Amino acid sequence: MQPIHHIFPVLTQPKKIVITMHQKPDGDAMGSTLGLFHFLIQFGHEVKVISPTNWAAFLNWMPACSGVLDFEKDSSKSNEFIHNADWIFCLDFNTLSRTKKMEPELIKSNAIKILIDHHQQPQVEMFAYG
Repeated sequence: MQPIHHIFPVLTQPKKIVITMHQKPDGDAMGSTLGLFHFLIQFGHEVKVISPTNWAAFLNWMPACSGVLDFEKDSSKSNEFIHNADWIFCLDFNTLSRTKKMEPELIKSNAIKILIDHHQQPQVEMFAYG
């Protein structure tokens, strides 16, 4: 896994990007993914946030939360974004199994996977950057 700062020079080249987090996202998972969403769209990227599962309604106040896809409710649309992505940012989890039913789709994806996380023992072999 390469250091994440190696991706900085190519951030200005527009990509199709998916951002995801762990199942049953809490405030830091939803907040960090939406924060990254707002950052990346400034560079002209096409960005979609996909949650593996539903989330608590008290998080719906967050700007752009209404555009987050729930993988379990809309797996067809979610899979389309995953399969067309150039990059997939994975935030607030250390192993793909924490994305529940999304895991096989993430594994199949040819997108470059980027891990941004604070948990110990990351599944380094699954990510290009972290």
